[in-house]
This record gives sequence, structure tokens and C-alpha cells, in this order.
Amino acid sequence: MHGLPFIRLNRRELTRAAIVGAGLLTVLMLAVAFLGGVLGIRSKMDLLAYYAMVREHYHPLWKDLAWRRIRKGDSIESLLKRYVPSGREDYGPYTVLLYQNGRLVVWAKNGRLIGAEAWGVPGSKHIFFTTPSEERRREEAYSAYIQQQKLEWDAFRIHRAITGGQDVFFARLIGRREVPWDQGYSEETMRRLREMYGQEYAMIMMTRPELTVEVTQVVHGDLQRGTTLTFPGNNCDHVLSEEAEPVFLHLQDARLVYPQQQAQEMYLAVPRKALDWYQSLTQDQVKELEARCLAEWAKRGIDVRIKGTAGEGSGSR
Repeated sequence: MHGLPFIRLNRRELTRAAIVGAGLLTVLMLAVAFLGGVLGIRSKMDLLAYYAMVREHYHPLWKDLAWRRIRKGDSIESLLKRYVPSGREDYGPYTVLLYQNGRLVVWAKNGRLIGAEAWGVPGSKHIFFTTPSEERRREEAYSAYIQQQKLEWDAFRIHRAITGGQDVFFARLIGRREVPWDQGYSEETMRRLREMYGQEYAMIMMTRPELTVEVTQVVHGDLQRGTTLTFPGNNCDHVLSEEAEPVFLHLQDARLVYPQQQAQEMYLAVPRKALDWYQSLTQDQVKELEARCLAEWAKRGIDVRIKGTAGEGSGSR
């Protein structure tokens, strides 16, 4: 009878194998403890984020965060002395610092660090440290900050229209239709759009809304109440969906409020609350608003000087 060959192991070989196995297990346990306890790697998402930070040569701040040389509770000033962020926003007691094109973010409250995280490939993120009790309050403060920023920019556009001698008025919508819009897309581009997004989306890209409104109140300019206007509504629909009679700006040159656009006539709608807020400001506060917004344009490298004159527009009265 033939069976399996008998393998004979002596005691020395068994002991050696046991020692090697125990050693490997110990190394594995130490590696897991190191990755989890020191670097905070507890999931595939963490691992992918660390891989991106190493491979893509992230801002060196990530190493200080990983090795806990910078940690929760540290002073934001000490961090700023070592690493200058590419972006910064302050809202209420909170500050957010952006590094690595916004893929490495640090939060602080009242000058002390409360959170830091990094993004790697899409879907991967690593949290170096966080303060759960602050998450909701921070999000609420940021939402209020964004709303205030939008309000101020809308008010600044109203200010630019008024000081630029443009029409500012309230109006109600009495008609809306889709009209052809040639954006200069080639037939090949349109074919690709149809293949990628479908015929319906391609048709949307080829049309734009045309609005007909009746002026109900004039804030600035020479329009008369009851005047009917028809114009492209690309920059109005989003506000009209929320308000029955928003504020409209008629700009002979769009560069007055959007300096990077082409010189062309534009109709723009802004929320009524933006006009209410603007009219509540004192002269000094208006000057501060103007200086703040112009400084932001300059920071972005936007030339606010309008050269040349706008051509004939498509709006009609």
C-alpha cells in the first residue's frame, strides 16, 4: 500500500520555524500598531491618501501633521510662521488654511487648531485630527459666511451699476421662451456632447432663455414704470426661480461687474435683499465695501479698468 510520503522534522527545525513565525507575527503586529496608533491609518481610504501624499510630493506640512509635530490645540500663529497657506478664509471665530491647492486643509477656532485633513485620489481622505463637537458649529458659521459674501458681491454689483450710470429696476416676468444660441461649437464638438450627454443636453447647449418683463419700480436710470423689456435671461433665471420681482441690472458693458468678460450688453438679476442691504449702508460703509471688492479683484489679478466701448447689444425695449 502506497500512501503519502512521511515527512520527518526534527525538534531543532520545528523550534526554528516557530521562532521565525513568532518574529513575523510580532513585526506585523508592530507595523499595524504603528500605522494605526502613530499615523492613524485605519482604512483603505487612509492608506490611499498617504500614498498620494508621498507619491505626489505634498506640501511638507503633511509630514509635521503625520508625525504630530503639529497637533490639535497648537497656536495658528506658530503654524503660519512655518508654512504660508495658498488660501485663507476667516469666518466668525473660525479660520481655514488651504495648502496643496486645497487638498490639505487646516481649521482653527479662536487661534487654536481644531482640525486637519488631506485628500488623495478621488474618494480617499485622511483626517489627521478633528474636533467633532465643533463640526456643526463650524459648518453653520461657514454657511453664514458664504451667504454674506454672496450678499456683499451682489450689493457691489448694484453699486457698480448705479455709479456707472446703468439702469437698476424691479420687474415682473410676463414671458419666457427658449431661443437658438450659437456658442461657436463645431459640429464635431456637438457630436461628442450628444454622445456623452445625450441629445437633450446638446439641445440645451444650443438654446438660451429669452425673458420679457414689465418694469414695476425704477431704482436708478431713465426707465419708466410699466416699460416692457425683452432680453437674454442667462444671468436671471436662477434669481427669478426664487423671487417674483427681483432687482435687474441693465449693463451696457458687462465688464463693469465682470471685468474678465467680453465687452457686451448684459441683463443681470440679483436678490431684493442685496439692494435692501446696500441701501442700509452709510457712505463710509459703501466706500469700505467698494475698497474690499476692488482689492479682491486686484488680488486675483483682475484689471478693473474698462477699455473701449461696448458694442450693440441684443436687448430691446
